[in-house]
Amino acid sequence: MFSTIFKQELKYWLKKPAFYIYVGIFLLLSVFIAAASAGIFDSITVTTGSSVVVNSPIGLSNLFNGLTTFIFFLFPSIIGVSIYRDYKSEMHTILYSYPFTKVNYLFAKFFSAITIVTLIVLVIGFGMVIGFRMPGTNSEIVGSFNLMSYLQTYLIFILPNILFFGAIVFGVVAFTRNIAAGFITVIIIMFGQGLLESLLSDPENRFIAALLDPFGSASIRYYTQYWTVSEQNELPIPIKEMIVYNRLIWLGVGTAVFGLVFKFFTFSQHAFSFSFGKKKSERATKSNFGGITRIKLPKVSYDYSFLQNLKTTWKLSNIDFKYIIKSWAFISIVLVGLIFILIGYSQVGNLFGTATLPMTWKMLSQGDAAFAVSINICTFLYAGMLVHRAKIARANHIIDATPIPNWSLLVSKLIALIKMQLALLTVVLISGLSFQIYNGFYDFQIGLYIYELYILNFIGYLIWALLALYVQTLIGNPYVGLFVLLVLSVGIPLLSLAGVEQAIFKYNAGPGFSYSDLNRYGSGEAIFFIYKFYWLLFGLVLLISSSLFWVRGIPSSFKERFFIAIKRFKGITVIGFLVFLTGFFILGFTIYKENNIDNKRTSSKEREALRVKWEKDYKKFENYAQPRITAVNAKMNLFPKERNFEASVVMTLVNKTDVAIDSLFLNHNGLPSTFTFSLANTLVLEDTIQNFDIYQFDQKIQPGDSLTLTVSVKNKTNTTLRNNSPVIENGTFINSGIFPTLGYASGGELTDNKTRKKFDLPPNNLKPHPSDSTALGNTYISKDSDWIDFEATVSTSEDQIAIAPGYLQKEWLEEGRRYFHYKMDSKILNFYAFNSARYEVKKEMYNDISLEIYYHKGHEFNLDRMMAGMKASLDYNAKNFSPYQFRQARIIEFPRTGGTFAQAFANTMPFSEGIGFIADVDDSGESGVDYPFAVTVHEVAHQWWAHQVIGADVLGATLLSESLAEYVSLKVLEEQQGKTEMRKFLKKALDDYLQQRTFERKRENALMYNDGQGYIHYQKGSLVLYALSDYIGEKNLNNALKKYIEKVQFQEAPYTTSIDMVNHIKEATPDSLQYVIKDMFETITLYSNRIVEAKTIELENGKYQVDIEFEVSKYRNDEKGRKYYGEKVGDTLSYKTAKMTKPILSVPLADYIDLGIFTEEEVDGKKKEVVLYFEKHKITAIHNKVSIIVNKKPSEVGVDPYNKLIDTQSDDNRTKL
Repeated sequence: MFSTIFKQELKYWLKKPAFYIYVGIFLLLSVFIAAASAGIFDSITVTTGSSVVVNSPIGLSNLFNGLTTFIFFLFPSIIGVSIYRDYKSEMHTILYSYPFTKVNYLFAKFFSAITIVTLIVLVIGFGMVIGFRMPGTNSEIVGSFNLMSYLQTYLIFILPNILFFGAIVFGVVAFTRNIAAGFITVIIIMFGQGLLESLLSDPENRFIAALLDPFGSASIRYYTQYWTVSEQNELPIPIKEMIVYNRLIWLGVGTAVFGLVFKFFTFSQHAFSFSFGKKKSERATKSNFGGITRIKLPKVSYDYSFLQNLKTTWKLSNIDFKYIIKSWAFISIVLVGLIFILIGYSQVGNLFGTATLPMTWKMLSQGDAAFAVSINICTFLYAGMLVHRAKIARANHIIDATPIPNWSLLVSKLIALIKMQLALLTVVLISGLSFQIYNGFYDFQIGLYIYELYILNFIGYLIWALLALYVQTLIGNPYVGLFVLLVLSVGIPLLSLAGVEQAIFKYNAGPGFSYSDLNRYGSGEAIFFIYKFYWLLFGLVLLISSSLFWVRGIPSSFKERFFIAIKRFKGITVIGFLVFLTGFFILGFTIYKENNIDNKRTSSKEREALRVKWEKDYKKFENYAQPRITAVNAKMNLFPKERNFEASVVMTLVNKTDVAIDSLFLNHNGLPSTFTFSLANTLVLEDTIQNFDIYQFDQKIQPGDSLTLTVSVKNKTNTTLRNNSPVIENGTFINSGIFPTLGYASGGELTDNKTRKKFDLPPNNLKPHPSDSTALGNTYISKDSDWIDFEATVSTSEDQIAIAPGYLQKEWLEEGRRYFHYKMDSKILNFYAFNSARYEVKKEMYNDISLEIYYHKGHEFNLDRMMAGMKASLDYNAKNFSPYQFRQARIIEFPRTGGTFAQAFANTMPFSEGIGFIADVDDSGESGVDYPFAVTVHEVAHQWWAHQVIGADVLGATLLSESLAEYVSLKVLEEQQGKTEMRKFLKKALDDYLQQRTFERKRENALMYNDGQGYIHYQKGSLVLYALSDYIGEKNLNNALKKYIEKVQFQEAPYTTSIDMVNHIKEATPDSLQYVIKDMFETITLYSNRIVEAKTIELENGKYQVDIEFEVSKYRNDEKGRKYYGEKVGDTLSYKTAKMTKPILSVPLADYIDLGIFTEEEVDGKKKEVVLYFEKHKITAIHNKVSIIVNKKPSEVGVDPYNKLIDTQSDDNRTKL
């Protein structure tokens, strides 16, 4: 009987149109995404240039598993339906009387459904193969076909997942006889997996995550999370212990679930059900002996008026709303979403373990981001459940026979969905308020909650609800409708891959909104509403279309429904449809005209073509001699209320070369500008597309001669749909980039060499090598200037303070505007900015230096920490390197909408409100780093490492600025918190470096030759310099840096390089540690250190002997991440035991490695780590054993326990005893 039932089930599905619809959707989806990732749309969008092979084993696994995730939402409709169909047709009582066993029935039902799902999954794999190989894809990023990669992903990950999820859905539907319960189960599992991933996201939890992730992706990441680009391209996924354990665990769970189904399933069982608030039923007793009573029937009056229909609509919506909020699906989704919100709140703004204060805008952004999926899934699901509710309850024919008009039934569903959405948004509000109260924060800003949740956020959800009703009305199955809506919500943003970039062509797309305490929603708020109104009009068109296709009665086909829709298309329906559609097209054309006709819109493909043309046309001018800017006198007039600016600048230019200059190349922006030179000239080229002009002087500028360039620039007129100015109402931050630069700008070139090859461009090495003496004429900050004299006059509205680098010479009011005149008394880099806002000011004199913080009222939380950071950084840098060159240091707050970063100009440091100002620092130091203090120390350190020492525009330049500033920050933090507390900071820096290098798309050079990547000069740079201070001593390192800064501070061309700095460090490094310089600066060297075994023995004298067995090995990477273990044949170390299948390899070792032994002591009721032993040991072999005597009983031992060395498996450096 098994084969009979199995074949019958297969025949049923293979005859069903839904199966081929599913196959078609997944085939198109897989082909589209695979082909897009392989660059098939390069002809209409930007070139897909990458060093990553898109169909490498790990890339293929990620894509295959990702696409298969969608199929889980079809499990109730396929696996659940396989057993539910018998109940639905009410044939189960007859069917169950047949002479087949439970084994035959359940196994045939389950495995036939699994077979159908498997066929769809195989179509996904087939679609990927086609997509990667379609004509027009980029063969540079597509590797050879590897059948084993597909089979490995399918057999080890996808098939077990299908069996596990399938068994659960099969069991739930079998016992509840409810397809909706199956969907609830899938959604809960999906949310649960995301929840688990969030809870176990810390690198220290990756072992547990690898075991508990039901999808198995965490077990893959356990081995591959730090893979370099080369490893991602070349290595197969390692099927090792954690992957095997994970698969066995979840296959076992799936088997157990199916076993429970088999055990408890009976052919005579009743469905399980859950309900809330239902009274226990009572037996009714009929009395046959009562008196006969005459009753008078009331007169029935019929009211079919519009007003009565409105009342009916509202009452129906109440019934539907109650149906929603009482259902298990709704409750389950809300509960899981609420958990996501709470997790999100607990990690709000977390940086180095320190959260931010629960500001209302933080609660809103985090709450909506965490709950948006829940709201959309509820909208998509219940749009279908409400549209088909009568059909599901088998009461559709009764309801269809009532005199209620179609629009009343449809609108009641919409109102119920709106009520549901508002209720869910209220959950966000309540959870945000609750979290604020829990944390003792009572600045609630209720008005902000209401406005953002019930207006800004709600309108987007309403637009989705209108689409959901339309789709669910067209599709006869609510679960297929849900699946289609999920595909649409995920797929619409992906249209950008196919060149559809404008928001007016992507449903519910458009500019977003972002709140700042300084500037609220800014000018983007109006644009947001225009786009939402545009899509709301289209949504109303869909709503009217839904009413046309609303099922009333029993139409037999879509063709019949279409003819019915045509008949319904009359009267007020036609008027409404045409009004909304016309409004949609008029507004759409208005937006299109603004963006494409009135203003030049440049697509990503056009921008790429312009970059190619820029290089081909003007690269030839790169080495032409140009004058240098030596002085800047700027005037900046800001008009915050109008969001306009008018600026002018007089630049003094000097020919510092030894040749006469006949032409000047001017790079500028597209803003209305004028350029006037003090010498007679002719404009010989004006490129209005690239904004590049060439002026030829009537008489050549001789060496040493000077001239002036006067520039005026202002913004174009702002419109409702387009903001043409960087000025905002409160918190303007404009940098010197608004003014023109001189010479060819190489920053506009394409960088990906594979893309460059396509356009016949030579390879791009980004910057010259620091050993190239001909490339040292420019700083990495500016190619047209050295050190300049700076002066600026800034005006703003009367209620604001305007700031520029320099010392305030004069402040005055004139015609209702406020003016500030600043001037520097020493030369600075040609790198400056202008700020303006309604600031409060905190000032303090410290060692004759004026310390100032300009902040938004209400953001006083961490001003003392910032002030302490300025003092600590000034002290450390002045004591160890050189005197501070200015008489003031200023921190200026700017809105988070301008970015979440801090930046250092000369004596002036803009800080985003999102970094530092609202940090919630734990004064005990237990839960994180005091980052308002640390970031301030870093930015002040730039007054030395950037504004005294500036590197040439060559490889490794940022080592001299960002890495050294971060080193200072670490050393000051160490003084504040102690060495033992630095481990969490170093561990975070290590993990960030290893994670981010996996996304490298060009190359990773050694630290002293880095290309400017943040993960190298911030994370790796800080680790390396901190470790170096430990190896050669902080004092020795700082003395070397002091000698270096004395040599090169305020240096003119030729500028210093990383080679010069590293040579100073080499001089301070003993011969035995010279290898450290090579490992840390000159090569990419990584370690693989681990404790193999450790045990302790108590000695008779009360001391303890600790026996430690550990391994130390190191290897190097080339720029693509390929490993190598030696520089010549025969110099590789090797260690292998009989139990090992592969030897451990290493480059030659003569390394000094930290060994630490620790115990725990209780201090003030809390456990504190205490160091019993901490020394460096010279290591020359991979495998090592040592015995160490300590005075107290140890609790933990470690090799490189503080993670000073770069180790991809740093969690095995320590072990508990």
